[in-house]
Amino acid sequence: MLRKITLSMLFIAFFSVSISALEVDVDEIYNAKKIDFVNYEGTGGKSETVDQIQSIGYQLAYLASKGGYNERFRYHMKYSVVRVDGAGGKEKYSADIIFIDKDARVDHIKNVRRIIASYLEQLYGYTPAQARALAVYVTYYNALHRSDMEYFRSRYREKVMNYITEKNAGIAVRYDQWPGKTALLVPLTVESKRGKIGTIDPFEISDDKVKKEVKKEQGTTGDRGELVRIKEKEIAKRKDELNRDKKITEEKKTEVEKRRTDLENKKEEVRREKEEIKKITDPEERKKKEDEVKKKEITNRVTEERVRKEEEEVRKKESEVSKTEEDLQKKEEETKKDKEELSGTPDNKTGETVQDKTTTAEIIKKEEELQKKEQELDKREDRLRDKQADENVYGLKIYYLEIKEYLEGGHYNNTLYMINAATKKIDFKSPVTNICGRRYDIFSGGIVVITHQGSHVSGHRLTLIDREKLTLVKTGTDNIFWRSFLEIKDGFIYVIVKDGEDYYLGKFDTDLKLVAKSKDRVHQNSFITFYEDSIFINREDMTIIVLKKGDLSLDGVIKP
Repeated sequence: MLRKITLSMLFIAFFSVSISALEVDVDEIYNAKKIDFVNYEGTGGKSETVDQIQSIGYQLAYLASKGGYNERFRYHMKYSVVRVDGAGGKEKYSADIIFIDKDARVDHIKNVRRIIASYLEQLYGYTPAQARALAVYVTYYNALHRSDMEYFRSRYREKVMNYITEKNAGIAVRYDQWPGKTALLVPLTVESKRGKIGTIDPFEISDDKVKKEVKKEQGTTGDRGELVRIKEKEIAKRKDELNRDKKITEEKKTEVEKRRTDLENKKEEVRREKEEIKKITDPEERKKKEDEVKKKEITNRVTEERVRKEEEEVRKKESEVSKTEEDLQKKEEETKKDKEELSGTPDNKTGETVQDKTTTAEIIKKEEELQKKEQELDKREDRLRDKQADENVYGLKIYYLEIKEYLEGGHYNNTLYMINAATKKIDFKSPVTNICGRRYDIFSGGIVVITHQGSHVSGHRLTLIDREKLTLVKTGTDNIFWRSFLEIKDGFIYVIVKDGEDYYLGKFDTDLKLVAKSKDRVHQNSFITFYEDSIFINREDMTIIVLKKGDLSLDGVIKP
């Protein structure tokens, strides 16, 4: 039973998959309101860590990403998921449906949300903060519409309805009614400007009733703050889209106007030719000219119909642009109001004072600081993971470097594999065949390794490998000591650079460009230690020196 949850969050970074054409429809989810869930509050039972709970969602996402639509994938007969395809019109939703099956032992809504959040984070690329906020609304949404088949039928496509019944649709408010009786619907849409990560449309939650319900629940300040940030990003993106649409529409309008002018000139030309034909006395010549004019008239009529349709399309597009502009202005005002409320600006309509909101403002500030740290961690793909977990294990992905052959002089030829931790099988191997170093490091931008240039005598380079496909992304130009350590800190790569017969500490950016090199020669087999803004390393004569992490300049010498 998922009862006792450890207090420590374990950072896990999971592999990302390409976002499907079907995306979570945030609009639909955000119309949910507060529901009071009844959770198990007793003692005893099996204790599960947060990491273990989240892994359920990750594994469901992994199974779903590898399979097709309309196929149900099960996790130990406890949980399952089906992705219903988006065939059909846009007026109704497709869905991802997460089932809590009969053998499940989940008994707290927090754990249900953790499963949903890790699923959404993994499958759709949401940030942890976005996924957590969405999971809260998913549970509310499904509890609010529990067993309401009429509602679901009016909102979802027929294929979705094939997977739910009155007994399992949504989620009950009591934990003991979840196993075997829960089908959590995550609404999806195929509309290109709604529901996609980075283009989320969360503005329909501006309904005052929904806002008040969300505000009633303790601990939702962060979710509300996250929503404001999503709104701001969405507005900026929509402004860019609107400006592009405006430009395209204006260009199209100019083009159509030119076609209209050309058409009117041709019609006038035909009119003049008709007048000239009246003057022709030769019957044959007159008939010939009349036939030519008729052809031109037919062509003009076809062109006029085409131009008329294009003019109609332009007018329609202009109307859409105008409506979008008005809608965007309203959303900007709404978002500004939401932000002012969260930041502590007085709101005369609510009657709240600055003093009333001081605590909230402080909380928001702290949450923003935490969010910033989280984003920094996300850049490095620092993982919510067990401290004892291997650094090369990411969720269900294991990046394994196999020694293919040992060569004279301590050189190796290595092969990089992607291993599925769940199936204990190799998914695929990297096509990069010239990996020589035994050291490598992983960050959000890929996997950094050391490679040779065709042979081990021709020099070695830093090489970036794609995390998903294990394909070559780019190779640096600087010569690297083949046996060097390889460390990534704060978005920079630290490695030993070989210059002739000398060795130096090199600092590279994630584009594999050298941004700093120590003036002091270092020992090629030195270890490296980081502490705050300092780097400890052995100089060429084995003396321990301290370098500044910023520019690798000398900051001290440590003598025994």
